[in-house]
Amino acid sequence: MNREKSRYSRGLVLAITLLFFARIGEGQQNSDQLNPRPDNSHSGQLEQRMDQLLTAMDTMRRQLDQSQREMQEMRTELQELRSQLGQVKEGEDPTLTASNLQASVQQLHEQSDLLQAEVKQHNQIKLESLSKYPVRISGMLLFTSLLNSDNVDNIDLPIVARPLYSGQENGSLSATARQTILGIEATGPSLWGAHSFADISVDFFGGIPYADYSTSAGLLRLRTAHANLDWSHRSLAVVFDRPLVSPLQPTSFLSVGEPALAWSGNLWTWSPQLLFKDGSVLSNKKFGIEAGLIDVSAPGTFMPSGMRAASPSEQSHQPGYETRLSSSISFGDRAIEVGAGGYYSRQTYDYSHHLDAWAGTADWKIPFSRRLELSGEFYRGRGVGGLGGGAFKDYAPYANGTILRGLNAEGGWGQFKIKMTRSLETNFAIGEDNAFAIDLRGSDLESELTNYQNLARNRTGFANVIYRPKTYLLFSAEYRNIYSWPISGQTNSNQSIGLAAGYLF
Repeated sequence: MNREKSRYSRGLVLAITLLFFARIGEGQQNSDQLNPRPDNSHSGQLEQRMDQLLTAMDTMRRQLDQSQREMQEMRTELQELRSQLGQVKEGEDPTLTASNLQASVQQLHEQSDLLQAEVKQHNQIKLESLSKYPVRISGMLLFTSLLNSDNVDNIDLPIVARPLYSGQENGSLSATARQTILGIEATGPSLWGAHSFADISVDFFGGIPYADYSTSAGLLRLRTAHANLDWSHRSLAVVFDRPLVSPLQPTSFLSVGEPALAWSGNLWTWSPQLLFKDGSVLSNKKFGIEAGLIDVSAPGTFMPSGMRAASPSEQSHQPGYETRLSSSISFGDRAIEVGAGGYYSRQTYDYSHHLDAWAGTADWKIPFSRRLELSGEFYRGRGVGGLGGGAFKDYAPYANGTILRGLNAEGGWGQFKIKMTRSLETNFAIGEDNAFAIDLRGSDLESELTNYQNLARNRTGFANVIYRPKTYLLFSAEYRNIYSWPISGQTNSNQSIGLAAGYLF
């Protein structure tokens, strides 16, 4: 391009020079023909034109020089860009660069699969509800297999380790799909400026029909349910779910029928509740308050008649009360979440026995980095068997049941999560539920032979690996250790190794 501009400039100068001499020759010819006398004014005009031509040529030369400098700068920048693309940046690890590229490619593949799934979903015939509002079916088909070293209360999902009786074989190997979950989600109209939403989930962990070779199958059971009105920062909900004061739960796909670390520090029992939440108290979106009413069930044995009797909380003619304060503290792209909760329930028993049940709770979720996270909960209370604590008991009876005393208990759990890659994570967790020995010693429960009534303390720890090659597919392996202490007698223990495979839809 520089050569073309140079040729263009030389040609332009040559043309101007020829034109100038042609005009001079024409002037001389006319002068010879007419023989006029020399005119000084005409000579001055020619000199003025020559000055103008020289000025124009200087301007063009400067413009050409400017263009050449700009083109040279552009050529230099282009060469630098090419050299940067051809080599790794100084100080950057090639292995790390390749790993990042591989992760990005994997993420693109997952997003592509997700988009294809969404396209297929839109192409399908939609499920239509009677109200004509959108309805979606979801769930998880889950197969689990567990190898237990000793005796437990439930071979598919062990909670309590049992003693070995004379002549009884030790341990078991089981496989089941009873922890499969089915769910229905529905989106409704706007009401009072709030978005309405409802969902319900069921599983097959409600019991086993011991007939016709179906011991690995289960009975359909209501699991959780929600009906919400959601505003921008507030919500009102009627739910059947875990207590408000216990919002977190450990991560395990071997414990789905009952959450992981249930009866080992995790207050989990699903109960009917009316909840209100405000996430912008004092005009601060990082501080929230929740309050609710709860119908707490009573821990105990199943009624053979199948008829539902009033629980001690229901016999008191008033609901249980619960509240929770929460806060979120941001650190860069991460946030520490902490909460504190309280629970109270009036319980009434036969012979005019009354009990004030209460609990104080704390919960936390601390992400140390994008790959490391610590979470957990702690509680201290009395009469919390209906919430999933207190070693399955609300009270301790004395003098053949004529005297009832609220059973004090404390417990909690903690989990350390490591996200090794986008599709692979591992979890380490431990929890304990401890009923106070001072309330159990000398009580009628000391002579009980059942595993639950005679239980004083229960501790469970597990470590698992979860691999999700696709967003809808998962595999997990888990090791679990259970220690159960009776009020009197030897400690019982069980170790188990389990495998799980799930398909989410």
